[in-house]
Amino acid sequence: MSAVPAPEAPRRAPGILLVVLMIAMAAGPTFNFALSALSATIIDEFSISESQYGLLISVIFVSAGVTSTFLGVLADRLDPRFQMLMIVGGTMLAFLVSASVHAYWVLVVAALIAGPSQAFSNPLTNRIISARVPAAQRSPWMGWKQSGVQVGMLVSGLAFPIIAAWSGWQGAALIGAAALVPAGILSWTVISKLRMPKPDQTQPITLSIPIPKGSKRLPLAVWLFAIVSFLNAVGVQGVNGFASLFAVQAMGYSITIAGLMLGVIGVFGILSRIGWARVTGKMGRPSMLIIVMSLGGILGLLLLVAAERTQIDALMWVGVVFHAALPLAANVVINSGIVDAAPKSRIGVATGLVSAGMYLGFALGPVIVGAIVEATGAFTMGWVAVGATYIGCFIVALFLVRAQRQSASSA
Repeated sequence: MSAVPAPEAPRRAPGILLVVLMIAMAAGPTFNFALSALSATIIDEFSISESQYGLLISVIFVSAGVTSTFLGVLADRLDPRFQMLMIVGGTMLAFLVSASVHAYWVLVVAALIAGPSQAFSNPLTNRIISARVPAAQRSPWMGWKQSGVQVGMLVSGLAFPIIAAWSGWQGAALIGAAALVPAGILSWTVISKLRMPKPDQTQPITLSIPIPKGSKRLPLAVWLFAIVSFLNAVGVQGVNGFASLFAVQAMGYSITIAGLMLGVIGVFGILSRIGWARVTGKMGRPSMLIIVMSLGGILGLLLLVAAERTQIDALMWVGVVFHAALPLAANVVINSGIVDAAPKSRIGVATGLVSAGMYLGFALGPVIVGAIVEATGAFTMGWVAVGATYIGCFIVALFLVRAQRQSASSA
């Protein structure tokens, strides 16, 4: 069933709305980025092992993944302002809880809180783009809004190590919570003025509307996107979660410079997501781009392995750039594919499904790397292990190519 566009939909969406979409994407994972930027500090302050640190990151994404599909369904029905409150307010609460008591179990509780708050991000923003952004703007907007995640990574990588240098984790967490207050106020104000289509205009699945049986089925491409999202996420978060610690432990950098590495990932992540979104808009079939990104992820990890073995700094920085420019940008390609492949009335459900795969992949990556680093005392085998998931992603993308071709020929 195709969606009926809202009659009051604008010919061009306002720029302030894009800012709010980027805030929605950046606010949710800010707690994760704080943990990543301060990985060495947290391990030292809380006297925990690398695997315990990896478990913290994984708890966040297990929590997000378990709730993602359910929240994706709710995203098609709940007031967008409430969803934005869940994103910003949930992350603020996670920061405040983590700063309340200096104990590892409190960090675990905060991680559980942080998960669902970011699970709303993609379903909410995809729903707004589908309903309120004209088709001509969607590809570049998808790139910009997905780059909001990297904006959060950039700011976190630069700011949190400096703050923690004089106030530790507690001070960094409190300032992180305070910084989200103006972002929440701006978002609430803008979304309050946003006229979303009424339920009968988007034809949601309800008991009052007859739905043909076939319309309840999600296309094969959506399920393949979910698998790709999972496999890519294992590699992406395996690197994101341990990049800073790798720079400190394996390459001998200070915590501040290691935090700068996250900033570099953020900058190149922003540029790559915007660029790949434009390419996706022109090509129309993201599967080939996913193949390229998977190969780029493999190359980036090989460079990190070489950097640890040879202690050549340049290899580490080039490897990080490959990571940021290619597999890290896959999410924007996947989300663009979802918006095109899923029925408009089930954008939230489809996005929730794919997001569940992404978050569960995010959860697995840090566990793998953390356990291997603790067991071996080095990062090499950890990078090799998560690199294998990029090979799997490459293989599934080949099936996605075929599925999209069959869909195009039958259309």
